[in-house]
Amino acid sequence: MVYRICSIAICWLIAPAVLQAQGANSSPAVRAVPLYEQCKTLVSGGDAAPKTMAALKDKDPQKRVEAARTLAKLCDKRATEALISAVRDETLAVRVASVEALGQLGDEEAIAPLVDAIPDQDWQVRWAMIRSLASFQKYPSNNAVLNLLTNPGDKKITDEHDLRVRCFGILMVNQLRDVRFSRKAISFLFVFQDHERPEFRRIAEETGLELRHTRNGYHELAGILKQHSYPEFRRKAAYWLGKFGTEEARAVLQEAAATDKDPSVQKVAQDALAKAKN
Repeated sequence: MVYRICSIAICWLIAPAVLQAQGANSSPAVRAVPLYEQCKTLVSGGDAAPKTMAALKDKDPQKRVEAARTLAKLCDKRATEALISAVRDETLAVRVASVEALGQLGDEEAIAPLVDAIPDQDWQVRWAMIRSLASFQKYPSNNAVLNLLTNPGDKKITDEHDLRVRCFGILMVNQLRDVRFSRKAISFLFVFQDHERPEFRRIAEETGLELRHTRNGYHELAGILKQHSYPEFRRKAAYWLGKFGTEEARAVLQEAAATDKDPSVQKVAQDALAKAKN
């Protein structure tokens, strides 16, 4: 299992391979990866797409996987309906590849069917759905990633796969241009970091470190530290900003260490500054 921190570019290249190589009984490390670069223009013509779409019904599951991956690159709108159908394929790898292909293709007509399919999918498909839906950067898809795939609601998290999926969702929400979703996602992370099981807390802590590799992580933590009414959240924000170790983070911590109205928040900010200095 890959646990070391890597650059966004490298993680983007290895993430799908890691997910497949580890199989259904292993959980991938939670890492920040960029959103997909979707097709800039969708075409609808030529012979390549129909032939490849036909391969989505081949008896060999590997050929169906390869067909889905190829369709993602053809940028042909006609592939959307076939890939949506393949999200219900009997083979897990085909479902994952089809979800990933829809995210890369970028046809917004796929958003609603993907959202509708969320409740029926296992953790690996939901993992793929997070990146694909987030890549559309539209309100319905963003909302689905946050509130259907990441938000635990009243559910008690007892499965490690499920927790990792939700932590991955936290990171992907913090890659969105629309920052309205980011702070709520981090609030879920803070809850996960208090989980009763130490191994689950470690997963949440790994996710906290990965926030520094996201588009919105620093700004949201800084906002929480400056503005949140709940001292426990401000303490957690100060702690993770200290882990960032940047000049920007130190400036925010210095302000909190001197002016926060709660002495316990001041203390955490002071400790974070001292550790960052060392």
